[in-house]
Order: sequence, then C-alpha cells, then structure tokens
Amino acid sequence: MAKVNSLCDAGHLAKTARFAEWTPAALKGFQALQQGAFAPGRLSVKEKELVAFGCSHVLRCPYCIDYHHGLATKAGASRDELAEAVWVAIAVAAHGVLAHASVTMRCLEGAKPEYYGTAWREELAKFRLLVPSANAGFDALDHAAFAPGALSRELKLLVAVGCAHNEKCPLSIDTYVNAALAAGIEKPAIAEAAWVAIEMAAGACLGHSGLAAALME
Repeated sequence: MAKVNSLCDAGHLAKTARFAEWTPAALKGFQALQQGAFAPGRLSVKEKELVAFGCSHVLRCPYCIDYHHGLATKAGASRDELAEAVWVAIAVAAHGVLAHASVTMRCLEGAKPEYYGTAWREELAKFRLLVPSANAGFDALDHAAFAPGALSRELKLLVAVGCAHNEKCPLSIDTYVNAALAAGIEKPAIAEAAWVAIEMAAGACLGHSGLAAALME
C-alpha cells in the first residue's frame, strides 16, 4: 500500500485516471452518465452547472466544488450567480434537518413513529412553534436564499431540487419538486435537475476514489 501525505488533496483527482486502466468499462459508464446529464436540454449547460455547484456543497465534496466552479465559470456563470446557488444549497441543507424535526415532534408527543408519513407538515408546524426565534431565523434564511437576484426564483428552485436529492431527504424532495411545479417549471426541466444530482452523487464518489487510487498505486 502506497503512503499518502493527505487524505484529501487536489492532486488525488488526477489519480482517478488510473481507473481507465483498472476498470475501463465502469469508467466509460460514468462518462456516459456525465455527458448525458450535462448535455443541454430544457436547461442550458450554464444552468446545469449552477445546479451542480449547489449540489457540490450539499455533498460536502471539495473536489466537486473546485471542479464545477471551473466548469460553471467557463459556461458563463458570474460570481454572484455562483454565490446565490451556494446559499440555496445552505437553505436546502437546513430544510432537510428541520423537516426531520417532524419525527422529533412525534417523539416528544409520545406518538407512534411515522418517519415519512403524509402528515409530516402538520407535525413540523407544531415543532416550529416551540422555539419562535430560531423558527424566524430559518424563515429569514429561506426567504433570502430563494428571493430572485442574480438567479431567478425558478432557477433557484431547480438548484434546490438537485440539492434535495443529494441530501437524500424525501421531505425536501417533496417540498422543492412541488414548489417547482407550482412555479410553472416544466417536468422535463425538473427531471434534468434531478439527473444532474444523480451524476453529482456518482461524481463525488469518483472524486474521492482518487484517494483509493493513490493508495493502490
């Protein structure tokens, strides 16, 4: 086993090229997914890269943040647009945790656990009343993150759809997909944002596999 100086290093990303030698079919499969997910469709390459940049933060993947910052910038995304995509990701991450407090509320009430039942919004509404100042803080964050600015509210909702999938939170997926539909966003555009998230999940794993490649050299 080779020795490495760091468990997370920018140089590890280049090591993923070794999988072309070790597992060529799997790497080609990933590349096909990558090309399909980021091909322009209802969403432009720039819009997809903004979704990906938000997803990179939810995935907590420094390789992805660095890589997709470069691709988004190349596709024409401005600093303000990138910053707003990050704040959407932050708001979605907070939402996923808050939404799971619906389970907390049932526990506090001594009710039978119902993890992802249809009444989760009612349970969450009760939880949010318990600490008004924190609840108001979340509302302020959510409002600011989704207010139109350099990015439209519609594009921010698509970033949120991608982030919710990478958060693996059914409650957030329910929230943001329905919000996107209510905003008049077409189903193919929502599906494309979800496919970006699917590719990002695979891409984050591939990025971190550079450490495995460095260890195996």
